[in-house]
Amino acid sequence: MSAVPQYITRSSVSDTAEYFRYPDEVREQFIATDDIEFRDGSRVTSLEVWDYLTQVGPVKYPNLYDNSSLYTGRLSHDVTFAFNLKNAYLSMTMHERMTKAKAQGRPIVFVQGGQSVDPYYAAGAVALRPASTGSWARGQREGLTRNQDELESRSDKQKAYNAISFEVCNSAGYEHIQEGNVPADMVAPYTALRCSDVSYGTEAHRHGPRAKEVKLLLVDYPLDHQRDKEWAIRYFADNLHRLTRSIDEQTGRKTTDDDLAREIKLHNEGRRLAIEIADLWWSADLAPTNGRDRRSLFLLGGMETHGDPVASLSLLREARRDIEKRVRQGHRTEGVLDNAARLFVCGSCVFPNDLRTEEAGGIIVGNDNHWSDITTLVNEDGDPYYELARAVLSYPYEQPLKERAGWTVDQIRKSRTDGVLFLYKWGCNTQSAIARLLVDEIKAQTGIPTIIIEDDMTRTQTEQLQNRVNSFIEMVS
Repeated sequence: MSAVPQYITRSSVSDTAEYFRYPDEVREQFIATDDIEFRDGSRVTSLEVWDYLTQVGPVKYPNLYDNSSLYTGRLSHDVTFAFNLKNAYLSMTMHERMTKAKAQGRPIVFVQGGQSVDPYYAAGAVALRPASTGSWARGQREGLTRNQDELESRSDKQKAYNAISFEVCNSAGYEHIQEGNVPADMVAPYTALRCSDVSYGTEAHRHGPRAKEVKLLLVDYPLDHQRDKEWAIRYFADNLHRLTRSIDEQTGRKTTDDDLAREIKLHNEGRRLAIEIADLWWSADLAPTNGRDRRSLFLLGGMETHGDPVASLSLLREARRDIEKRVRQGHRTEGVLDNAARLFVCGSCVFPNDLRTEEAGGIIVGNDNHWSDITTLVNEDGDPYYELARAVLSYPYEQPLKERAGWTVDQIRKSRTDGVLFLYKWGCNTQSAIARLLVDEIKAQTGIPTIIIEDDMTRTQTEQLQNRVNSFIEMVS
């Protein structure tokens, strides 16, 4: 079935804004799809999801349905892909679901991107990464137009820069914890090399207004050929033990080895599904989804985007079947050229605008950030703490440059990439320092064109970024 998204004008909100709505002709097809299952045993039917997206969502979050800006809204227009509707539902209900989790006595722990979250959930907590924290905070603000939402977000960011440091590349959700917008119980990231904001943000909480309310714990990540050293594996395993014990102090329960072992199996299923979906996606002659939907799919492989690994897993299982069907049928994705230039993105937390990239004749087919931890499976036999520690210390993204480049080249070849973008935020001390070394190694091994682009958080710089991306697409096409 093909369907074209519809647009309605809502003069009560804006005289010029166009608002997206889900077309009625896909309703019956969608409500016949699977329910969403949640960790607490509850479930939501596809009919309930449909009613929320068509009746509740447009009123509570009109900014998400706004298509009047250059960013072309925040909802996927691929309306026959059930995953997109359910993913949107989970994003919109983040505030109410996290409030419910708090009421059930589950601690909320702020973690860093690009790391496993298995031990947090094993201990009964909810692990929220920066994007999820922002989603929860924004979900508390109802009825905002796109411009109002942008202004609120910029105000939050500015407060964070003042409270943490103007040198950080991205305040990464810390602002919402500092201001009390999100009632986090702990800040407990791994101190991995991938992001220089870890040290800035965690130190800020020692001196911030909520220092006595929010517990601080650093899961110390040893560096320098760490995966090859037995002492480093055991040291990090001890840190994971310390993490679960610290969460146990919040819950009053005792996390057992069996708890962690079960959680590893659950998350390994998500990781395997993401890898299988990637292999299917990359094998297709025609892109089975657009670039933004591809990234949303694979982020669920880390099982934490929506604060509920069971819900994420239910979406992944269904999505895998649908992607396989699309690839088999030679599905053509609206807005993506058949011969689009295939781009691979390197670097932390920076992406060109997917839709505008596709308008320019390209498509983003892969990225190393976060994919590194998703593709690292944990051995399910033996001491779960030791095996998890060994897996985490082997993340390709955290390895010496030659090894990281070798893994990245492998992903580039699997994804049949035409060109590589290395992007980093101004202020990112880590990724900016290695960008040239990494792309030179990639180019030496593949011969593929590469480009390095620095970005910041302003709208002007984002426009300059896109212009450079578009020029690069012309070069590799």
